[in-house]
Amino acid sequence: MEDTFMARPELTPQDTLNKKIVSANLNNLLNSQNKKQIDIHRVTKIPKSTLTGYFKGTSLPTLGNVQKFADFFNVLKSDIDPRFSSTVNVQNDSSELMRLYDQLDSNGKKETINFIKKRLSTASNVISFPKDDDTLEITASGVLSAGVGEFLDDSTKPFTVTVHKPVPSNYDYAFQINGHSMEPIYQDKQVVFVKKEDDYRDGQIIAAVMDGCAYLKKLSVIDGEAILMSLNPDYPNIRVDKESGVNVLGVVFS
Repeated sequence: MEDTFMARPELTPQDTLNKKIVSANLNNLLNSQNKKQIDIHRVTKIPKSTLTGYFKGTSLPTLGNVQKFADFFNVLKSDIDPRFSSTVNVQNDSSELMRLYDQLDSNGKKETINFIKKRLSTASNVISFPKDDDTLEITASGVLSAGVGEFLDDSTKPFTVTVHKPVPSNYDYAFQINGHSMEPIYQDKQVVFVKKEDDYRDGQIIAAVMDGCAYLKKLSVIDGEAILMSLNPDYPNIRVDKESGVNVLGVVFS
């Protein structure tokens, strides 16, 4: 279990994924616009060896160089680098909110949850008329429990859910949440998107299956022991049995 969740501080799984995406986007733009790397070098002054690393996917461009690429190809920065996409911004906001939430004591967490519920209740009194093109129907792989567990196996049938745009294009699973144990960050009936990773780290929000039941939980590794933690202090945490283990489906990123 310790090896499975060991961190790789020098390079995160998201960095590895971003390098592949940037490489593919740069090569597609180069081919579609009938350009050569030497053309980019002459205009942007980015060293040839550096360009080679970007196009081969062995290195990730600096934010300044992403801007140079965007100017050269006359595209948006998000068309090149996923770090500039709105989905990543939402993910960063959620991570910051979780970081602050984790610093609260039990009473502080309960007060935060009550405050958010009150704000949501107030917001629900406002009548809005969303446009049809603001939503999209997608296929959900199943339900993740934010509570006692949801049965999930090969016989589980996908179902259709309606979500608000934008919807990320690079997810592996979409799950609907059932329960309140991950409030205030994740709400009951919310749809979350999950991406498979090569390894998993302490502190990530994961979709996991244990004893046939699927959960949405925060992964915590303490003294080599994996714990599936609830964000809502009113709900218990789940210790992972070292013999049976846990099947991690992926990391929640939106």
